[in-house]
Parts: sequence; structure tokens; C-alpha cells
Amino acid sequence: MTDNESPLLALVSQRARGRVPHDFWHDVPKVANPHPKPIQLIGGLPNYQFFPIKGADVQLRDAPFYNTTADTFRSVDVSSDSARIDIKAALQYSEVGGLEPLLEQIRGFVKRVVRPKLQSWEVQCTLGGADGIAKTFDVLVDPGDTVLFEEFTFVPVLGSLVERGGIAVPVRLSAVTEFDYGNELETLLENWTTLKPGLPKPKALYTIPNGHNPLGLAQTIEHKKRVIALAEKHNFAIIEDEPYSYLNFDKYGDPATSYSLSNDEFIASLNPSYTTLDTSGRVVRVETFSKIFAPGMRLGFVVADKALMPFYSGSAAVLTRSPNGYSQMFLNNTILQLGGVEGWIHWITKVRNEYLQRKNVYVGALLSSPAYTKGYLSPIDPSCGMFVSVVINVDKHPRFSGANVHELMELFYVKAVEAGVLVVLGRNMSVDKQLSEPRSNFVRTAISFVDTHDVLREAVNRLSEAAVRLFEDE
Repeated sequence: MTDNESPLLALVSQRARGRVPHDFWHDVPKVANPHPKPIQLIGGLPNYQFFPIKGADVQLRDAPFYNTTADTFRSVDVSSDSARIDIKAALQYSEVGGLEPLLEQIRGFVKRVVRPKLQSWEVQCTLGGADGIAKTFDVLVDPGDTVLFEEFTFVPVLGSLVERGGIAVPVRLSAVTEFDYGNELETLLENWTTLKPGLPKPKALYTIPNGHNPLGLAQTIEHKKRVIALAEKHNFAIIEDEPYSYLNFDKYGDPATSYSLSNDEFIASLNPSYTTLDTSGRVVRVETFSKIFAPGMRLGFVVADKALMPFYSGSAAVLTRSPNGYSQMFLNNTILQLGGVEGWIHWITKVRNEYLQRKNVYVGALLSSPAYTKGYLSPIDPSCGMFVSVVINVDKHPRFSGANVHELMELFYVKAVEAGVLVVLGRNMSVDKQLSEPRSNFVRTAISFVDTHDVLREAVNRLSEAAVRLFEDE
């Protein structure tokens, strides 16, 4: 590896490295004097006038949960504005990495907001966050390779790893109320052959560092620096999954909380990305538009050293082809209509404000609940995201033995359903249920889907009722 070469190039999977394009338009004779205006009869691209849609009108909200229309715009079949995506481009076959106008918007956003330290970064569109993660596993993971995970995580991504023959290895957290596992990670890596005999050293660490799912917490900058140093020492990639980082919160009751942040103030409030610390190209950042635009758009992007982009293109060519062009058109042209990158940041701030209000209403209600007053439950005040996890203090239960956390949490789940509230058991978000059982005495609750703050307050009433019944109905 040369001094300027990304260390991840040596970690690229044999699958991705061995791919060769299969097409029918490159293996042709070289022509010395080609016609300056050839007629294109190669590709089976339908002329755009075969498309039944000639234009699309969009009405924009002024803010989340406001029914007033802030603005309207029309996407036309052929546009003279190169920054806009028109129907002609949106509904046509296109490059697997995304349409260039949207890629330019994303580059501008990453430069303004994420601010990677590496100079040679590039972006590529994906079909959402899950697709970005799956392609990253495809690019990096060979059968038998190991990938580190926080012991509690967004477990559906494990399917993408298993599909590629990878092996998940959980890293124990020091506590679910803290998001620090530096000591545990270092101990695991330094004693790998003893603790994980027969397994190869890890290819990557998958992390949700800012707005962890399910815990909602963010890693400190000191923790991230320590993880980066361990990645350099032990030569593994860091896959930074960032669906929630822009839904950034102050702590409940913080007198400095503001709902009128400028763009600069909002950016300064964000928890820093691992890419701000990465000087060698070891970090892959995976983003999605699902939380700040809409999940049905199925759009996201990856940020990584540009040397990796051909492998992502190869993965897309085999697995998915191009992201949905109509979605790219709506997203790109909406950002333009909002005023470009700065207008888009302002919209994200509005989304963050609504989530922050919801979080404070919900956490405040939990802290005022009978179950909290009696010591039966404790909310984890999240740093970012759509979730508030609630610790059920089963160690105070009269039947607690130290070995029956799972039994008591299942009993709480039953009582919660009977009380009329649906939650996610923490155990079901663990990589290894047996390893994590002693720390799985919590439930994940989502504050994103309900219509009003009053519904969140009623949900707390029902959670509190379930907890009181768990402890007092014996």
C-alpha cells in the first residue's frame, strides 16, 4: 500500500475485487475518424416521449405537522436548468451511482455539514440506508470474515452480513445508560486469539454512533478517537451508520434549548462524524433520507474514499442497478425549491425541532409518572433520534434472582400489551441474546409515528400502569 492509498483497498472482498463488467458496447474496434454526430442505435433506451408522465406538481409543507402549503413547483419533461432533474432524466435508465444534479447537492451538503477530514472523499447514491450497509458488506466482507457490532444494534442489518457469509461479533457495552465500550473493545482486540479462537481478526466495526438504535445515545469525541486509534492499530474499517444524527437533542430541562437555531448554530450542535477524525480513508459513512425526507423514497448515500467507489458501482450494477429516478427528481428539485443546501439544512432543523419537542414531552411525562416515582422504571434521555429507551428496574422486583431478567421483561411486555402500548424488548435488539441478557432490562419506544403529543402522554400513562402492575401484582 502506498502512503496515499486507502487502507480499505486491502480489505476489499474477493467478490467485489473479482467483478468484471458484462456489457456489449465496449469490446469494439477503435475508430480513427468517428463521425462527429453519430446516431445512437446501441442502447435500448426508450425516447422520453414514450413516457406517459409529462410533468409533476409538488406542494411543500411549511414545517412538519403544518397543513399550510409553503410553496409549489413543477418538474417538467425537459428542463433547461442543469441543476434540476427533469422527467426525461428521471424516468430513463441512468448511472448506478445516482443522477449528477443530486450528487452535487449531496456533495455540497457533506462539505457544509459533515465536513470529512479526508480530502479524497466521494459520494454515491444508494437505495436507502439498509442498501448502503448491504453494499458496504458486499464490498468488504468475504465468507468467514468477522464484523464487530455494539451488543445492542439494529439487528435487521445482520441479515445482510449473514447473506455474505460474515460473522457478527458483539462488543459488550459498559452500561446501557452510557455509550462507551472503549475498554471492552480494546480488551477484545488485544486478546482476540484467546477470546475468539478460530476466528479471523475483524474486517470492520459497524456502529450507530450518534443516536444509537435502540439506546438513542451518542458517543463522545474521546470515545471516537479511541476507536479510530484501535482501528488503525488492528486494521479494520469503521462503518458509520448515521440515520439519526441530524435529529439532535439537548437534555431534558436544559435551559439553553433553542428552537430557532441558525444553520451555523445547528451544524455546530451536531455530534461529530467519525469522518472528521479519519485521515487515512478507513471510515465509510452511510446516510439515508428516510428520517429527514421520507422512507418510501428509498434513497440514501455513502461517503467514502473515492478509491472505493468503483467497488460500490460494481455492487450496484449486480445487485440493484440505479436508485429510483423519480425519487431522485423529487428529492433534488425539492432541495432546490427550498433554496439549495442552506434551505435543506433549515428544513432539517424544523424536523429536529418537532422531534425535540416530542422527546421532551415524552421524557418529562416519564419522569412524572407513578412508575418512575416508585423507582420501577427510568428513561434514558436520548442524544438524538426517534427512540426513547426505558429501563425497567427489575433488580427491585421481589422475584428478581439475578438470572431471570428475560422472564421478568417478558412479563412486563405482557402487561404493557394488556395496558394498550406496544414496545420493543431490548433483548430482541441484541446480537447475542445470552451475552446481553443481564443488560437487556429495557424497552425501546418510538416517538415518531403518533399524531400528537397527547398520544405520547397517554402512552406514558399506559407504560407506567404496566410497570406498576409488574411490581405490585405479585
